[in-house]
Amino acid sequence: MRRALLVLLLLLLGACGRRGPVKPPELSRPAAILDLEASNGPEDIVLSWRRPTEYTDGSRMTDLGEFRIERSAAELPEFVEIAVLPITDRERFRQIRRFRFSDRGVEEGVRYRYRVVSTTVDGYASAPSNTVEVVRQAVAAATPTPTGMGK
Repeated sequence: MRRALLVLLLLLLGACGRRGPVKPPELSRPAAILDLEASNGPEDIVLSWRRPTEYTDGSRMTDLGEFRIERSAAELPEFVEIAVLPITDRERFRQIRRFRFSDRGVEEGVRYRYRVVSTTVDGYASAPSNTVEVVRQAVAAATPTPTGMGK
């Protein structure tokens, strides 16, 4: 009886629920975003980027948790976190492929720099994305053209 319990205990300890080798923390970080873009909108600066799909080791990522948007105004060297965008589509069949963020807290004529950090649900953070720089300029909203007008 004692031997059977020992074998059962060893089997339970050996089955920790992991599939494959355990990864060190530095390989569990999302790969950095490399395609961050910024443009002027009618009342804001619009950022866009593709969803990261891999960890730094190249394996497929399934536990994306959030994005942290960081901004630096004018010639200030330090970045400040201005928003956190939680990821809510992890269980969906079709996940969002491209993300957008609208920064309405900007002033005309000021130069801004942006970067994005992605994190897993466990809190592992990627390296910052590529940095984009844009000067806030007013952009006229597109006016709709009339349709259905006869000749």
